[in-house]
Amino acid sequence: MSGGKDPLKHMDKTKEDVRLPGAIVRSRQGRDRFRTFAVIGLDPDNPTAPLIIADGRLHPAKQRKHKNPAHLEFLGMPVETDRKRLADGAGDGEIAEICLRYEKLLGNEKNPLDKEPSNDL
Repeated sequence: MSGGKDPLKHMDKTKEDVRLPGAIVRSRQGRDRFRTFAVIGLDPDNPTAPLIIADGRLHPAKQRKHKNPAHLEFLGMPVETDRKRLADGAGDGEIAEICLRYEKLLGNEKNPLDKEPSNDL
């Protein structure tokens, strides 16, 4: 490839970015697929699912989820203020707000697996 970007080099960088605490990711596998999460930590003792993710709603910080990086899609790194909030141990409301903001930025506000709320009571 002369003069062009190497797509494999970009893919490797993306795989590394998924592992960075504070990264915003979307699940591609499992019951939580299509959901947006923040990477809140790494667990080197769990080689199959070393990433610790939370979204503040389905998986709050106290019930965080371990996930394999291969099952996640890297969406981006949040702005510095959000990264700092996540690194300082953001609460569930803050994590949910950050995840929701990035869902809106990417045009994926609605999870296709979520049920529509019913007005019948």
